[in-house]
Amino acid sequence: MKVYKYRYGSKRDLESLEQDYFYAPHPSKLNDPCENLFDVAGIEQTLAQLASMSSVYTKMLSESFFTLFTQIQKNVGIYSLSKTVLDELLWAYYADSHTGFCIEYDLDKLSELTKIAGSFDVLYEHNIPQITFGDLIGGQSDVIKILQLTSGSKSKRWQHEDEIRVIMDYFGKVEYDFRAVKAIYFGLRMPKKWQDLNEDNEKLPDHLSQVCQEQVMQVLKGRGVKYYQMVLKPNSYEFDYVQVEDLYKDAEKYKAAVKFLDKSCIDYNGYGRNIDPSYFDKVAEITCREPYFYKLNSIHISKEKSIERNEPIIFSGFYKAENDWMQIKRYFSLDEIDKIYKDLDI
Repeated sequence: MKVYKYRYGSKRDLESLEQDYFYAPHPSKLNDPCENLFDVAGIEQTLAQLASMSSVYTKMLSESFFTLFTQIQKNVGIYSLSKTVLDELLWAYYADSHTGFCIEYDLDKLSELTKIAGSFDVLYEHNIPQITFGDLIGGQSDVIKILQLTSGSKSKRWQHEDEIRVIMDYFGKVEYDFRAVKAIYFGLRMPKKWQDLNEDNEKLPDHLSQVCQEQVMQVLKGRGVKYYQMVLKPNSYEFDYVQVEDLYKDAEKYKAAVKFLDKSCIDYNGYGRNIDPSYFDKVAEITCREPYFYKLNSIHISKEKSIERNEPIIFSGFYKAENDWMQIKRYFSLDEIDKIYKDLDI
């Protein structure tokens, strides 16, 4: 899914692009003072009714629930995104009146490298959300529902932003796979070249110092990012965009390397799927060229995904760093393997 982040166009914004991270601030740092407002009176009422049955049980339950709400209010990080790149108010508010830029992300790829608590559409209501006892009991879907109610609810007046939120269980810098950035859209007034920047620009702090389109292309060279220039439709208030040439289109590929892979971690058994063993070797070649590959955990047929998709699916699981034990998981159909392997031109 395509999602968009409007940026001021500062040196700080450029640094985050170059270093492949986004910043998920605490709700108190967002521009809406009504963030993280919710009503738990219904839960308090239910707990009071339960108290007559078992005061010890109710006390433990109450402490557990309100610890959860305290943690959400104290520790949650929010990365706000939009579903549109064409909203004139968002360009005015968050991209410094069109002198900044907008990032297009692949949402699935954005949350692939670092574990997130959840992502969802923002709920726009006239009143703050009321959380009930029933909202708190259930599985993973109910956890996401609670996060959406507590950290993803806003006043109806914000509805034009058409917002999606990525929620972290901490606030601060969040690393992402650089391939999540698919395109950059330059504002109508964004300077194109270094010489177009104001002569006093260098004296400003990094969060205010403006960058130009050429600088953006320079730090993102070799990553396959597409670039677009925002334009006004003739005789209209509406926006459109046109693709512009990457000034560094011939640059060396970013993070391109072939690393050692231990083939003893490959299970060549097709488990009745009649898979040519060469497909497992092809997945190994694809995996050892992964930009974030450090060490292989296993390559094998995924029984669960094969049943789910009704075709043979090969799994590749690996780690991205020596002391990072969060496994990165990849799933490939045979057709996908053939296509990716062909593109590698080995």
